[in-house]
Amino acid sequence: MPFRNPMALLGLLSIIPLIIIYLIRPRPKEIRFSATQFLREGEVERSAVLSRLINDPLFWVQLLVLLSLSVAAAGPFTTETGLASSHLVVVLDGSASMQASSQALPLIDPYLDKYQRISIVLAGAMPLTALFEGSPSEARDALQRQQPKAVSADLSSAMTLAGSLLAGEGGHMLVVSDFVSWMGDDPEATRKILQADGRVSIVFADSYQGGDNLALVEAWDVPGPGYVNHTALVHNYGPARVVPITIRGPGGADSRTVQMAYGGDDYLSFTAYPGVNEISLDLEDAVAWDNHAYVYVPDLAQKRVLYLGEEGPALAALRSLPNVKVESAGEFNSFDLIVVARNASRDGKLNRYIDGGKVIFIASDQESPEYLPVRVTGEQAGPASLWVRSEGFAKGVHFDEIGLFRFPEAVSRKGSTTLVEANGQPILSYWRLGKGMVIYSGLEMDSDFYLRPEYPIFWYQMVNWITGVPDIIEANRKTGEMIHLGETIPVETPSTSLAASTLLLDEVGVYRFSGKAVAANMYDPQESSLQRKNGVDAGAFVGGSRETIVETDLSNWIIALAALAMLLELAIMRRRRET
Repeated sequence: MPFRNPMALLGLLSIIPLIIIYLIRPRPKEIRFSATQFLREGEVERSAVLSRLINDPLFWVQLLVLLSLSVAAAGPFTTETGLASSHLVVVLDGSASMQASSQALPLIDPYLDKYQRISIVLAGAMPLTALFEGSPSEARDALQRQQPKAVSADLSSAMTLAGSLLAGEGGHMLVVSDFVSWMGDDPEATRKILQADGRVSIVFADSYQGGDNLALVEAWDVPGPGYVNHTALVHNYGPARVVPITIRGPGGADSRTVQMAYGGDDYLSFTAYPGVNEISLDLEDAVAWDNHAYVYVPDLAQKRVLYLGEEGPALAALRSLPNVKVESAGEFNSFDLIVVARNASRDGKLNRYIDGGKVIFIASDQESPEYLPVRVTGEQAGPASLWVRSEGFAKGVHFDEIGLFRFPEAVSRKGSTTLVEANGQPILSYWRLGKGMVIYSGLEMDSDFYLRPEYPIFWYQMVNWITGVPDIIEANRKTGEMIHLGETIPVETPSTSLAASTLLLDEVGVYRFSGKAVAANMYDPQESSLQRKNGVDAGAFVGGSRETIVETDLSNWIIALAALAMLLELAIMRRRRET
C-alpha cells in the first residue's frame, strides 16, 4: 500500500512504550477467601508475559488505536487505472448578459455525476477558480452560489486557467456561455490551442436565450461651478414601449416617461449636484444591471490650505490650483489641509491637529517630526534612481525623468505606505494617524522636479486625494475596471463590505473607501444588446483510450476505525470502573 507521507509511519514506534507499560504494570490476582487467616503472606504470583498481553482486551484496543492513527497520518491510498477524463473543469460565463439565460445550470447538471472530480472556473473580468477537484455535490453547491456580474467575461483567459488545472493528466472542459460578447481572444481560437496536444477535450454548451432589453449605454459629464451637467444615453433593444424613468439626487427627485421605438435612442440630461445621483429605468427586462446608473459628483467646495514655512515652488503650485484658497496664518482646525515647508515653526498645535487633520510635509533641512510616516536619519547625495512601487495619487508623473541632487535618508515606519523610492530610500509615502493623514515628500529638497510640466499636476492630484476630492472622471468609472488602493483598506461595495488592496468594479453602484466614493456603471452596448451573429460549434468530448492513475484516499476510513476503537476503549474502562 503506497503512502503520501511515509515518515509518519515512525509513529508506529509508540507501540513499544505501550508494551513496556503492560509488562511492568503489576496485575493483582483475584483470590476468593472466607477469612484473613487463609491469606498466604508474601507470595504474589505473576502471570506469564505472553498470557498477560493476550488476555487483556484493553491492550489490543489501545494497540489498534495507535496503529490506526499512525497509518492514517501516513496518508495511505490505493491506485487504479482510469480514464484521464475523470476530471471535468466547468468554465461558467459570469458576464452581465447571462442574467438573461436560465439554461446554464440545467446544461451543466447532467455532466456532473459522470466524473470523479469537478473543478469550476468563473469567467469574468478576471478568471476565478470557484472549486478545485470537488465532488459532484460540492460542484452543485458552488454553482448555485454563482451570480452574473455587471462585466463582460474574458472567456479565453478563463479557458487558459481551466487548461492549467488539467495540465497534469488531461481531461474534459465544459464551457457554458451565451457567447454574446467577450473580452480578450476568441474562445474558438483558444479551444484549438488547448486541444492541440490531444490531452484536453473541450465542449461549448450554448446557453443563449436572447431577450428584450432596454439599457443605459453611455454617459457624458460637463463640470460646472459646484455641479455637473450629466447626459445619459438610453437605447431600446426590444419592441416599442413607454419607459418610466426616475432621477434622484441631492437636487431632488424627478419622474418622467419616454416613448421609445424599436432600436430607438433617448438622451437624458439633468443637473447632478455634489453627492450620489441615480438614474433608474423603472421596468423589468432581460438584464437588470443596465437599468441603473449612478453619478457621483465630488464636493466641489473651495478647500482652505494653510502653508507654513518659506515660500517656494510648492506654494506657487498651490496658488495655481482651482478651488484652493492658500493662507499663511490662522486657526489650524479651520483648514482642510496644512502644508509644512522649509523652516516652518514647530508648534504643538500641529501635533494635536494631525489626529483628525491632513498634512503634507515637504522635507528639507528641518528635523524629523514623530508624526511622519518615515524616520529621517540624514541626507544622501544624488544622483538617484526613482522606483515607483505604487502610483497612487501620483499617477502620470514621470519620476524616472526627475533629477535628484540631494535627498533625505529615511526609514519607513511600520504601518506606512511607500509610493516612490530613491536608491531604496522612501521618498514619497504616507500613513494614517487616527482619523488624520500625513504625506511625506522628499522630492523637493534639491531637485529639478519643480521645473517639470507635471509638477503642478502632481500637486493638484495630491491635494485632491488627501482632501477627498477626486476629479469627476476618477469618481465615475465603468464596471470591469480595477482600482489599485495602495494598501489593504476597508471597502464598502454596493452589496457587501470587504478589505482589499486592489478593487475590481464588478457591480453597478457606489463604492466607498478612505472617505471617498466611486460610482461604477455598466455602459456596455454589446452585453446589453443580447444579440449575436453566429451560432456556436459545440464540439464533443473525445473519450479516447488515454488512461491515468486514479488515487483513492483511505485515511478517512482508518480514522473512523481509530474513533470506534477509542469508543470501545472507554466502554471497557467504564466496565472495569477505571474511569
